[in-house]
Amino acid sequence: MDNAFKQSLGTNPGPGVNPGPGTKPVPGTKPVPGTSSVLDTNPEPAANQIKHVVFMKNISSGEHFLREGEEPRCVLSDINLLVKKAEVWGINGRSIFEIKLLLEIMANIRPYDNGRCVLIERGMPRHKRIILQHVFYIGSSEMIYNNMNVLEFLMFSMSRFKTDKVELQDQIFEFIIDIGLGGISLTPNKMLTKEEKAVITLITAAYSDCMMIVFNLPEVEFDEVLIGAITKISSFMKSKGKTLILGTQNCSLIEKACSHTAYIADGKIIYQGSVENLRLNFDKVVVIIRDRNIYRMRDRLAILLPHCKLSIKDDGLQISDNGKDASDSGKEESDPVKEENDPGYIYKKIIEADLLPDHVEINPKTVQNAYEELVFQHDLQK
Repeated sequence: MDNAFKQSLGTNPGPGVNPGPGTKPVPGTKPVPGTSSVLDTNPEPAANQIKHVVFMKNISSGEHFLREGEEPRCVLSDINLLVKKAEVWGINGRSIFEIKLLLEIMANIRPYDNGRCVLIERGMPRHKRIILQHVFYIGSSEMIYNNMNVLEFLMFSMSRFKTDKVELQDQIFEFIIDIGLGGISLTPNKMLTKEEKAVITLITAAYSDCMMIVFNLPEVEFDEVLIGAITKISSFMKSKGKTLILGTQNCSLIEKACSHTAYIADGKIIYQGSVENLRLNFDKVVVIIRDRNIYRMRDRLAILLPHCKLSIKDDGLQISDNGKDASDSGKEESDPVKEENDPGYIYKKIIEADLLPDHVEINPKTVQNAYEELVFQHDLQK
């Protein structure tokens, strides 16, 4: 079992895990040269005074890409990131390796080459590869005991609570039902899928004393039921003042569960900010049309809407803002470029041309579309 999880249960953390701020290093761990303490000697702030959970400045990884005839390149370079208390972040990117590496550095279990990383305003951890007491790190879906069922395991993980056991069991059972996982509440852990095990571990993290939870499983795909469960768990964490950082390539999970997101491309963060800002500013799709003669529909509308970008994706015709605005063309706000980006104007043109598509919908602005546009713009600037 992972040391971080043993720690959350209140058991002996074992070798390689820091028993807590201000204590001596655990034997077998290696300090960074020139240092002698686990953390900087900054005074530990009160939990209710903490605002910043992760502060990363100019971080470069110790890992490098080596290509023949080229200079070694850091896998991650010039990483700057600020994560605040009670936020839920989804860290996405082209490479699963880059996502995992960033979250490992963030959780202090992997050293970095340059820069500064401060966790929960408690100074820079001097000993790397040590999971700190206030961090719950989930890097595997195999962190739960297989000789129990789900309810038994969660009861065991919360046994430190000085609460009536019958009342505690009722609370846990009700929570499992509320997040949509009542059907597996009495299922033996050994019969769960790896995705279900990961979510059960996340429930344990939500009820732990840790202020920062790192869910580093970008290689795992979650179905809609589990995405719904993670969304409700993340809301519970926010209500308790906890910060959750998810490593994932699942845009639906980010859209539903996260308040903020960051995207890594070519070893750098090319976007960080709120999910809402990402959707509204980078998803350029205005209207989606579905029709049996979709290619004919595209050809007709290309003439009617010359300032729009038309593309076919997932059997739907996407009509998008082409990125130009009135300032680009040097014209007033009444310019046709502006009009054609209005869903009402597009629908009017469809009716006037006697086109009767099977289905027309206004694009709800998605994380998936926004990321595709973000990466497209990034590649153009290379």
